[in-house]
Amino acid sequence: MFFFQFEVQPKQTHPQRDQYAGGFVNCWILRDTLSQAEAVARSCLGDEEWRIVSVEESMLMTREKQAEYPAGIEFFEQAKIDREVFVFHTYPVGAPDDIDAG
Repeated sequence: MFFFQFEVQPKQTHPQRDQYAGGFVNCWILRDTLSQAEAVARSCLGDEEWRIVSVEESMLMTREKQAEYPAGIEFFEQAKIDREVFVFHTYPVGAPDDIDAG
């Protein structure tokens, strides 16, 4: 299992881009290699009209490592079934943390 955290912003074509300035997405991806997992994550986010601004985290996630971050255990377990889980933490346009100045 691989874990990624991406900072994202909505593309111009995102249906709710007037509501969301950006966010962070936690991804649990079950693939054989890091590069395969990252390609899946990038493709899925692109398909959902999100542009990746940066990669905040990228790591092999084991059950033991996930236990250090208990809030993610349910997502880790679900990704073992579905092969990928995405959890979005968005912030609205005009929020104090809005990094998109224009």
